[in-house]
Amino acid sequence: MDGVHDLGGMQGFGEVPHTVNADTGGPFHAEWEHLPYSLMFLGAADMNKFSIDEVRHVVERMEPRHYMATPYYERYVIGVATLMVEKGVLTHDELEELAGGPFPLSLPATSAGRPAATERQQFEVGDQVRVRDEYVPGHIRMPRFCRGKTGTITHRTSESWPFPDSIGHGRTDASAEPTYHVSFAATDLWGDDTDAGKVIVDLFEGYLDKV
Repeated sequence: MDGVHDLGGMQGFGEVPHTVNADTGGPFHAEWEHLPYSLMFLGAADMNKFSIDEVRHVVERMEPRHYMATPYYERYVIGVATLMVEKGVLTHDELEELAGGPFPLSLPATSAGRPAATERQQFEVGDQVRVRDEYVPGHIRMPRFCRGKTGTITHRTSESWPFPDSIGHGRTDASAEPTYHVSFAATDLWGDDTDAGKVIVDLFEGYLDKV
């Protein structure tokens, strides 16, 4: 989904603050931050109401100013709460009663997604591939900074997962695909105004074509 969340390679946001988990005791830096992951797996695994990709999509659907002003884990509280309302687990009024006040939700979905491609190529380590230059509405796990770019396969996963452009919309035609680590020269992605080096992007098979 081409939205405010897709920030790879964008300028003007300043230095990214970063802490090493080993120095802070783990990924959660506040007592409440485990809550969104607990709620996410409650809805996805225990209640079978939605998939993890639907959670990613609903977070992407947050109003852009709301998204940028909201901490990472809080976005997932909002996302899961939105899905609980959309799936009929509870009403928005019930949610706001539980929250003790207004609880803004993500915006409604504007796309039904797309099915996985029926004809795909398989790749091996060392293959040169080009990322498809596709801009589709709705959820997609192909960063815009690498679309249309050429890279090299460095790893192929042994497992397969449902195509995110389908399952992220709750579709039932999300056939399983492996993912590949694709290595790109940083200068091929962003020109000479970048540090020399390589960028590894994890991409689904359906996003790639052999060069």
